[in-house]
Amino acid sequence: MSLKVNLRLLEKESIELDGDILGSELAPDFLDELMRLSHPVEYELTVERQSDSLLVTGSLRSHVDCECSRCLKSFVLPVRVDEFSTLAPLEGEEALPVDGDFADLTPVVREDILLALPTNPLCGPDCRGLKPKGQPRELQVREQAEPNTAWSALDNLKL
Repeated sequence: MSLKVNLRLLEKESIELDGDILGSELAPDFLDELMRLSHPVEYELTVERQSDSLLVTGSLRSHVDCECSRCLKSFVLPVRVDEFSTLAPLEGEEALPVDGDFADLTPVVREDILLALPTNPLCGPDCRGLKPKGQPRELQVREQAEPNTAWSALDNLKL
């Protein structure tokens, strides 16, 4: 299902749209190892006709299933685009897809949702990553092999 608006209705007045669209339908080719668009994207939009383009404003909300890029813990990330605004042309190279009297707003919504996603999702700002299992054997042997010298006493000095 796509997000379509009737252009004939827009000739008279602006249109209010609210509802949701499945994330898998919004971006079916979205492939990321750490994120999955498995929740619906909720939208509240106002669409106005501006000569040869559409002014679309409103808000977008969704949740994304993620794995932390540092510790690989699973978590759900809320995604919000509170001040969504775009001027989408109806003609030219970057024109919205138009089928008869209907313009498809799915590409502009998809673009802003994907731009709102983090490059490297983190379960929290203070995530320290995977916990080390122990010191490598080489490091333990090297630390034991260093003799105590006069300099080692200075290394332990706290100023």
